[in-house]
Amino acid sequence: MTAARARRLLLAALAAAALFAARPAAAEGGPRLSSAAVAQLDEGLSRLYELDYPKSRAAFRRLIELEPDNPFGYLFEAGGIWWESSQEFGLFTDTPTLQGLFEEDVDEAIRKAEAWQNSKDPQLRANGYFVSGMAYGTLGQWRLMKHHWIDAYFAGKKAVKNLKKCRKLDEEYYDADLGLGVFDYQAAHLSGIARIGVLLGIRGNEKRGLEQIQSAIDRSRYASRQAAEFLLLIYIEDMHDYASALPLIQKLESDFPASPYYLFLDALARHETGDEDGSLAAARRLVAEAALDPVSFRPKWLTLVCGLSDADCLAAGDATASLEWLDRALVSETGRRADGFQALLRLLRGQALEDLGRRDEALPEYRKVAALPKFDFTRARAAACLAAACGRESQLSWLKSLTQAP
Repeated sequence: MTAARARRLLLAALAAAALFAARPAAAEGGPRLSSAAVAQLDEGLSRLYELDYPKSRAAFRRLIELEPDNPFGYLFEAGGIWWESSQEFGLFTDTPTLQGLFEEDVDEAIRKAEAWQNSKDPQLRANGYFVSGMAYGTLGQWRLMKHHWIDAYFAGKKAVKNLKKCRKLDEEYYDADLGLGVFDYQAAHLSGIARIGVLLGIRGNEKRGLEQIQSAIDRSRYASRQAAEFLLLIYIEDMHDYASALPLIQKLESDFPASPYYLFLDALARHETGDEDGSLAAARRLVAEAALDPVSFRPKWLTLVCGLSDADCLAAGDATASLEWLDRALVSETGRRADGFQALLRLLRGQALEDLGRRDEALPEYRKVAALPKFDFTRARAAACLAAACGRESQLSWLKSLTQAP
């Protein structure tokens, strides 16, 4: 497993901490966010899965302002930034201010969690060790991105140590199983981390890691959906088991009906399992959602196109796979009334052909776009691609430009 793939997988564990914070104080002791803070938490998570990153960050920031001494708020914001960074190609490179905020949030989460760890209240101590463990896990992922294997490994070990203390204080704190499972799974799969572990006489355990993640799905109070997201990405990215991924996608679609992310994964998984009609129907629903407010939807295209590819976004392998799907989709559209969905298919087909160095074949696709009903940017982008080659770098630059839409 590559570091880029590992970064995407850890996002689920980060979000688990956010959901845990709403655990009722009356039932289990310890702190509870105010009702106003809980509202910001719910808003931040919903916006995150809707790929509306600015509004998600704003909600988490308001939570911090409401309860500045609560370490959960800083962890939520760091987790949201980390999600965005893994989904949006080159984010940390392009936005150093956001990178700095991420680092500050992790530091604040760890520092403020220490006060809770020293509390006489065992539930408060358990919460403190949970936040600290998740924050160290986040720090480890940051170091993985920089290929600082030894630093990443020891940050991960601190994460595990604190999460185990959390479980010792509260045996039913199953939310912590997600973070523990993440470390076991990654230590067994991520090559650099695995090598360090072997040298130190410590190994990851894939089977145990998967069991812990499943425990979080089945038994955690608030981390179930985030554990499902983690397992979903393991099925897609590591195992290429789309049949097992599809039920999890459908569950998360139901939980987050406004999320284009899960609708996109639905189309992908159905295609990979041979349900071409279902895949096309999901894609049509996605574009119909985008058509309701295309300008507001524009910033989401970068995540949808690059979220599963990271630095390899729009590489030749992606283009070949996309072309296969687009060709089948266009055949299925034969006889249907011309619309903006077909214009988008033609534009994407032209760009996939350009990725493969087949501009002569791409040019007729761009010309067909002009004759079809417009979907948002289709005509303008097709005209630009007729005027100048639209290879991979051009496409990445264009996708990034869409994130600047109001």
